[in-house]
Amino acid sequence: MTKLKFGLVAAVLLTGQSLMAQSVQDGRKSIYYERYQSARDMLQKVVAANPNDPEAVYLLSQAEFGLYNPSAAKGVLQKGLEGANAANPLLLAGMGQAELAEGKLNDARQRFETALSLTKGKDIPVLNAIGKANLEKSGDAAYAIEKLKMATAMYDAQKKGTKDPDVYITLGDAYRKLMDGGNAVSSYQNALLIDPRHAAAKYKIGKVYLTQGSDQRDIFLKNFEEAIEMDPSYAPAYYDLYSYYFSRDVYKATTYFNKYKSTADMGPALDYEEASLMYASGDFKGAIEKAQQLTKIQGAQADARLYRLQAYCHDKLGDSVNAIARLEEFFSKARPDQIVPDNYVTMAMNAAKFPDRQAQVDEYFGKAITSDTSLSNKIEYTRKTANFFKGAKNQPKAAEWYTKVLSVNPNPGKVDIYNAGFENFRAGEYLRSDSIFKMYSLKYPDEVYGYYWSFRALSVVDSTMEKGMAIADCQKFIEVAEKDKVKNKNTLITALGYMAGYTANMKKDFPTAITYLDKILEIDPVNADAAKNREILLKAGNKGGSKPTGGNPSPPQTTANP
Repeated sequence: MTKLKFGLVAAVLLTGQSLMAQSVQDGRKSIYYERYQSARDMLQKVVAANPNDPEAVYLLSQAEFGLYNPSAAKGVLQKGLEGANAANPLLLAGMGQAELAEGKLNDARQRFETALSLTKGKDIPVLNAIGKANLEKSGDAAYAIEKLKMATAMYDAQKKGTKDPDVYITLGDAYRKLMDGGNAVSSYQNALLIDPRHAAAKYKIGKVYLTQGSDQRDIFLKNFEEAIEMDPSYAPAYYDLYSYYFSRDVYKATTYFNKYKSTADMGPALDYEEASLMYASGDFKGAIEKAQQLTKIQGAQADARLYRLQAYCHDKLGDSVNAIARLEEFFSKARPDQIVPDNYVTMAMNAAKFPDRQAQVDEYFGKAITSDTSLSNKIEYTRKTANFFKGAKNQPKAAEWYTKVLSVNPNPGKVDIYNAGFENFRAGEYLRSDSIFKMYSLKYPDEVYGYYWSFRALSVVDSTMEKGMAIADCQKFIEVAEKDKVKNKNTLITALGYMAGYTANMKKDFPTAITYLDKILEIDPVNADAAKNREILLKAGNKGGSKPTGGNPSPPQTTANP
């Protein structure tokens, strides 16, 4: 009888352990799908039943990190490190992550080194946990890569079936943090070699190309779609497809959102996305009402993005007062990861409508540029800012921001250089305009614009012609422009007239001055100014005088289009 009872108890214990192990695996799976709420609910029960299970405790902390609750994650880890697991390497690595989230870099590094020492650097899950920890904002991506490479090196001695693709996923994420897209993609591809159905790897390859701009559209959309084909339950890929089409195709956006909704956790974040679709469809008043209802019902638990949604709706409705008010609420409540550069741009453009908010215009445009990690986006935001000030007829600011485009863009093209030079000319910054157009001439020596506008800028600086500052550029312009006299007619007349005036008035060289006037009459036979000045110089020359009678000849008055 005793034996039978013992056997029954043993069977119950084995069943309980099996269920517990299954729950841990389910929690891990939910984290993989980024269903952190489900993972937390599941793992809290596991840890409550077995607080000494270090893997369950660690995964519960990761669920809390996924829900942006670093303090809760730290509490879970502190409790897990009590008693028998006081020196557990996996939990020490997790605690290091919590300390990085608090900005305690030295304390975190000490945790990692202790965990490495306890495992002699040969425990792959611990190395992977250290890598994940350093994905935190204050983490050291290079340190993470070093430790993760120690883990991948150990795979060489293991059979294929025992390898975990998650290590390569973490390695790819660390490279992404360093903005090394090439090595990130290679790491994700290595994860696919281990598990060809690993949807996260395919999805994250798409994320790399997504950050490289719209010209990579076909590649990142293809990878997102392939991730879904691999695993129709992989919610993150649906979300990025929904986000991509949000402002492009509301029908497709709604389709992907509904698929995302069926695979994601319910909660305030999902409610926000549903309300935002009303904005995408053009129902701005309806979106405002929905967002207001949600913030009232959910209170402090409401998604901060609901305030941004209201702001964007007010912006579309032309209500800048409420747009600014709601954006200020959003900035005060949002997590850093919820703020995107365009939010600052929208704030700047609305602030520009109020005289007492002008200081904020530069501030928020600047934040948009510095907060974006994509170089192409930084350049585009700087151009957008410059165009804004130009449209607002704020010439000094337009010149300043067009010049900033050149500092942001390591390889500016002719349009960026020309715009910066010309707007500085219009703003009266003639020396800066000249230096920018010198850059243009150096980069495009066979084009007329650099020489012409350097000449024009310096002719204003040296308005009396006494220093001859504009002569070299004027002569070079004429040399290049004469290759197409029809196209460059107006600007040639300006430059030839300038040279005629300089040689006659400053050099007293009437014959040379006359040759410049002849060139004007060659391309514009009815030019009255050129004919009149030519006649003056001829008379002066015939009389043998050093000074023309009837007044000094001046450049023909023309207005050249830029």
